[in-house]
Amino acid sequence: MYIVTDQIDPIFKVRGQSVIERLAQNSVSIQTNATDARAAVIRNALAHLLDIHHTLVANSNPGASQEVLYTSNTRRTIDGLLDLISLEGIYPNLSPGVGIPIERRVASVLKDGIVTRPAVEGISVENEDKSMLIEIVGKLGEIGESKVKGLWPALQERVLVDLIAAFCQLAFAPQGVQRGSEDYASYLKRLLDETPSQVLYPILTSLLQPACPTWLRPHLSAALSLLPLRPDGVRHAINFIASTAPQAPLTQDDNGQNQSILASGPALSLEVLAHASKVLSSVPSARSPEDYFSTIAPQLLELLDKEGSDMQRAAAYIIGTGILGRRIHGAPGTIGWKLFVVPILEVLDPDFNSMSNKNSQGAINNSQNIEHTIASGKEVSRALHRLSALLLIHPNPGLTKRLIHPLLLPLWGLLCVTEDPKITVDVHYKKPFQLLSTHFKLSASTGDIFRLADHLLWDGGSTWTYQKDYGESIQLCQRSGGFGRSTEMAGLINTIALRVEIFLSLLKPDIIDEQEISSIFLHVSERWLLGHSGHQTNPHLLAGDESSEDPLLALVYAKITEDMLGRFKDQIAAHPDQIIQLVQQLLDSFIKQNAEAAKQQAISSEPSFMGLSSITTNTPQRDANSGADDTTEDLIELVSIALSLLSAILSSPEFIPNSKTSSLLMLLQPTLSQLTSSRSCLPSSATMTASNISALIDLRTSLPSNLSKPTKKTADPQAADRRTHALALTYLTEPLPPVRAEGLSLLTSLIRSSSPILDIPSTSILLLSLLQDNEEFIYLPAIKSLGLLASRHSRTVVRMLVDRYTDREEDMGLDQRLRVGEALLKTIEGLGGALVGEAARTVGNGMIDMAGRRGRRIKNLEEKRQSILRDERKKREAEQAWGGEVPKLDDDEPTDEVNERLSKVLEGWEGKEGEEDVRIRTSALSVLGIAIETNIAGIGSTIVSTAVDIAVSILKVEVHQEKAILRRAAVLVIMSLIKALYKADEQGQTLGFGLAGENLGEIIQVLKYIQATDSDEVVVGHVREVIESLETWQSKSLFGISSSGLDRTAPNFGLEGTQLAGLSVNPNTTKASRPRIEEIE
Repeated sequence: MYIVTDQIDPIFKVRGQSVIERLAQNSVSIQTNATDARAAVIRNALAHLLDIHHTLVANSNPGASQEVLYTSNTRRTIDGLLDLISLEGIYPNLSPGVGIPIERRVASVLKDGIVTRPAVEGISVENEDKSMLIEIVGKLGEIGESKVKGLWPALQERVLVDLIAAFCQLAFAPQGVQRGSEDYASYLKRLLDETPSQVLYPILTSLLQPACPTWLRPHLSAALSLLPLRPDGVRHAINFIASTAPQAPLTQDDNGQNQSILASGPALSLEVLAHASKVLSSVPSARSPEDYFSTIAPQLLELLDKEGSDMQRAAAYIIGTGILGRRIHGAPGTIGWKLFVVPILEVLDPDFNSMSNKNSQGAINNSQNIEHTIASGKEVSRALHRLSALLLIHPNPGLTKRLIHPLLLPLWGLLCVTEDPKITVDVHYKKPFQLLSTHFKLSASTGDIFRLADHLLWDGGSTWTYQKDYGESIQLCQRSGGFGRSTEMAGLINTIALRVEIFLSLLKPDIIDEQEISSIFLHVSERWLLGHSGHQTNPHLLAGDESSEDPLLALVYAKITEDMLGRFKDQIAAHPDQIIQLVQQLLDSFIKQNAEAAKQQAISSEPSFMGLSSITTNTPQRDANSGADDTTEDLIELVSIALSLLSAILSSPEFIPNSKTSSLLMLLQPTLSQLTSSRSCLPSSATMTASNISALIDLRTSLPSNLSKPTKKTADPQAADRRTHALALTYLTEPLPPVRAEGLSLLTSLIRSSSPILDIPSTSILLLSLLQDNEEFIYLPAIKSLGLLASRHSRTVVRMLVDRYTDREEDMGLDQRLRVGEALLKTIEGLGGALVGEAARTVGNGMIDMAGRRGRRIKNLEEKRQSILRDERKKREAEQAWGGEVPKLDDDEPTDEVNERLSKVLEGWEGKEGEEDVRIRTSALSVLGIAIETNIAGIGSTIVSTAVDIAVSILKVEVHQEKAILRRAAVLVIMSLIKALYKADEQGQTLGFGLAGENLGEIIQVLKYIQATDSDEVVVGHVREVIESLETWQSKSLFGISSSGLDRTAPNFGLEGTQLAGLSVNPNTTKASRPRIEEIE
């Protein structure tokens, strides 16, 4: 080891020479030829590396070898050797675009920079000896054979990306080694297969740079696309995409503790989810969709089962949007449907492929004779959990309809079982109500409601039903002996009442509008009232019941009709036409049947031989008469109910008939006259009701047209908007994110249509409150909606946004204020040239006040002090309980110097003694810069001048490391000003102010000082670009060059727009005139 250190030491000490020259001079065995010296130095470095590697591998104590490997001097030597081999041996032999750019590579430990090309002129890449590259990859590959032993960890950490680039060069380069390229391709494949996915993702993506040659790109893309197929490849892909996305600023949890990115993992924003969905739903060219999705499906389902985690959110989005949301992979019958939907259908509906059980009314089966279990409680719970994750985490109305529609009855049966007060089940089984209510709110039609009403007693298929197991789970079991029938009438009535209550709970006004309520009532009342007359055939019969009528159905429909009349009387009365037609049909049926009964009675009263025979056989006749009497009594009861319903509608003060309703009522008069005649068999109360209805009809229809028109209630032109607004407000209070997203969508549609029912201040407050929602699907659309509202009411919305952003009352947290700032920024961009007047002054003054404010936030300061006191008190109490210092039990929590550095930065951002948070000041500068760039003329010279002064002052004063983000924003404010000036110049707009004279020179001088002294690389890079732009602007101002019109670079000497004195030459003439011949005396 000491030999290596002595020979490599000149790399770090000698200056003024290249690395190769230094090592060549230090070794007497190396010749003076540049090419030979390079090869000899690389071979010497490889030999040293192999010696170290073999020594470490041969050590019988692996722990001691690793300890020696990570000592500072030894690791510095090894890193120097690896950098030398990579930068002087690999990079010079790579084709252009192969490998990562030097600036993105890990920083070299070699002094005086690096040399990546031969120092001797005339030697090109094409003429170099490719055998050196072969020798390098061979030696480094020998180190890689030891897997985790020896130098392989250091090599993997330092030059693995360079080694992969070298293998790619030898295996795929057109001008590379032809013979043996297949061997290098196999070596590369083995190297990639043995490297963990989390290591390969950053390496392969860095190699796929824009300059990557076309012959290499397909191979790298293919290798990258196959990484999700590895074990945990999906999770590693999501983590990598999240780690490359911009992270939200560090915040504090509820206990005031700093949340570290390293401890909690990268955040999965909506942008990250969309990117991950696009990547993981793209099928590699080397695999078929069936093979690819069959491999990643178990990984996605495993992540989907992790309730409450970010990975569950990611898996739900990838499956629901990326796979099932695409017709090619997610339509019924495709691979995505088979892998993710069919397993859920098979558990919740064992015979979903056959529709026979959907066309039968399942009966209540109290029999406990169950042969065997079809789906266990664990399987049912897992299926419900996955279905809920796919539909309730992210809003997706289309997917909700596709998945719930085939499971409508199974979910209804499961819901009714779990809502039974006599059964105690696990909380996971309460999800069917959420699924059904979400379906009805987002994508259901009245046909689905009709289907539930017709199958209210559905409790399973023809061969299976639901059964509670010994725990708190619901399982699917096989029926025994077909459908049973309850013999306890009281229990049956209670069951019907419970199911009707559950059914009506789904018909809330925020789910179903009044038109649909009226249609549902008409449907169930028609099935009930006309079911006895024979005019309406009910196709939904009990399975195994051959009778044409089922009294249970009539009881169910009667109960639904009765309860709907009690709850939705106003909604039903608002649409009376169909109800009048139903009553007309029922009354006609009653009159016809009454007439036939009277005719039969008259015939039977005449003397005949049949009458003589009845003397001896009178029992059947008496039974028949008894059945006829029961039917007549039922019809009389139904007619009484129908007349009462019609009377309630006609006597309502809100009822004013239109032309269609009047025609229907006139057709009803002859029928009412027959009911009130002396031959009617109705009771006196029903006859009186019919007489009153007839009088009401005469009153309503006999009014002159000139009297009826003024009393007619004019249609409210905003009625639909009012219903939409009320529905949106109701949805926004729901706990489920898809429902809240639907409510926000409804509210946005009203904003887009400029509905007059919207109160702008209250709507702005509502949207601002939605910015505090934790779901990105809520607060991101709320930001867009605020921008849309501001485009129509800029002054009000902008003022409210600025007031919330400044937060004078100190009522909002940091995250909420940053979201308001984002909404304000989007609003300004949306306003564009409309950012003028009071709105522009409000934005400018507010942002200047925020960016330059060094005031104290008293409330936040007091809360911070109280938090510190509580922590100290808890610490003292814990030390007293332990009798000394409290031991740290959470050894797994990361406490490295990176976390400590992040904590110090966070403390610096928070400020001292109640100062404004640096992140808010940075955000305010960003908003101010966007406002200047959007419409500098609307902002005005005063605000622009103050903004530049604040930016320069921040660059001078805020020099601490934790204020780097503030200095970056300050530089970008000046850049925004330059862009705005260029834009105005190009458009020929005269501002009356700008950058010139001493002010411009002072700004350039300050920026040059910052460029030379600032420690933040991002600040220096921004300053460099701003200085170049300012110097260009200064030159244009000096020579009077304008960006508008012709693009000229020569100075203007006063010739533009004038003719040359003494000459008939016009320099502005673009087209030469024809010569003229004049006569001269």
